[in-house]
Amino acid sequence: MIFRIAIRNLLHKPLYTALCWLLLSCSTTVLLVLWALNRQARQQLEQQIDGIDLVLGAKGSPLQLILSSVYHLDNPTGNISLTEADRFMHHPLVESAVPISLGDSYHGFRIIGTTQAYLDKYNVKPAQGKVFGKSMEVVAGAEAARKAGLKVGSRFAGTHGLGKTGHVHEGDEYLVSGILPATGLAVDQLLLTPLESVWDIHAPHHDADAHDHAEGDHDHDADPMKPGDADAHDHAEGNHDHDAHATNPGASENHDHENDAHESAAKNHADAGSQENAMMQTPDPRKQVTAVLIKFRSPMGQLQFPRMINEYTNMQAAVPAIEINRLQSLLGTGAKVLRALGWLLAGLAACSIFVTLVQGTHERRYELALIRTMGGSRGKLLALVFAEAFLLGLAGVVTGIALSRVALLLLQQELFAGYHLNFSGAMPLTAADAITAAAIVGACLLAALLPAVRAFRLNIAKTLANA
Repeated sequence: MIFRIAIRNLLHKPLYTALCWLLLSCSTTVLLVLWALNRQARQQLEQQIDGIDLVLGAKGSPLQLILSSVYHLDNPTGNISLTEADRFMHHPLVESAVPISLGDSYHGFRIIGTTQAYLDKYNVKPAQGKVFGKSMEVVAGAEAARKAGLKVGSRFAGTHGLGKTGHVHEGDEYLVSGILPATGLAVDQLLLTPLESVWDIHAPHHDADAHDHAEGDHDHDADPMKPGDADAHDHAEGNHDHDAHATNPGASENHDHENDAHESAAKNHADAGSQENAMMQTPDPRKQVTAVLIKFRSPMGQLQFPRMINEYTNMQAAVPAIEINRLQSLLGTGAKVLRALGWLLAGLAACSIFVTLVQGTHERRYELALIRTMGGSRGKLLALVFAEAFLLGLAGVVTGIALSRVALLLLQQELFAGYHLNFSGAMPLTAADAITAAAIVGACLLAALLPAVRAFRLNIAKTLANA
């Protein structure tokens, strides 16, 4: 009975009722979407850095290194020498080290040169086909394969750079050897291939190699002291020496000892020279990687490696946990502003309900007095006003919950494609959502407190006398 009268009272002024309902719906939608995005983003960010204690890469922004190497969102800071990184990859404190190399893409999906350890890190195996076994074989992520139309056995040529447009390596085609299952992680958006694939594609062109080989053959014929001729010359000298040694055995032994000493000294000199040259020469670009994902055996590595690498090498060590906390703190400011906006909308809705109920009880004071004369108690008048506020709050919250789920559904694909974050787990309602909804309904009931008290204290005789 009370709710029926309350509904008719709300419908009596549809514009005021619609305004309150709209404000409540918008505030509920904003708050629930923000809670869901914040919760799911934190979970996804932490899940993807699980098992990665440190990222080794080129000098630059540590956050950019993490975003490009772990989440595959930003451009890489550059390449590092695999030879230089190898001494840290095989350090006793390191449990696992996964090198990755970026540079090409296909339809906007990044082609990542790596090893099978990358798949083991995320505990994923191909749902179709097999893992790449040699250069130019690719294992495609589920989302990348679906959107790019790739199947096991498909061939494609990569595009230089990480964008959708650029120079296409038409002469070098990849072969899809397997398709990964959907994981909800960044690996769904990647095309994984051996490191050798990246090195081979970005090596000098085959024509240049053939040209160099032809010039080498020409020089070999023209220069009598090339390795092949030198071997023959040494062989002739060896035969000559052999004849001489056969004539004079004692001289032969002395000469052999002198040769051994000379060769030993020359070898030591050559080793020293080669080590010095190796330190001074620029690393072979074919043996460079973009980053190395490192997991330590003990926390001691996290204390020693960052300072040692950042201060004494040309590389950079970035700790994912620190950088992601910094990123969340930066994004948290914007989230707090939007959350404050949501509560502001809820406050405006409560104020609107307050004004509506105050005006409504004043206009219906004669009807309320008649209800009292017909046997209605003060408690029924109090319950009637609270019922109107409760119905408005409940309608706004229910509509806001529905709109928030629709918004998350629409944002899910865009967020996954743009930020490699899976928000499918944000759909179910949580305790935080229930508390938010209850708080909004409670604000509506609080706004109805003063109008309800005025209805409760209504003077029947004075009201009817002035009718």
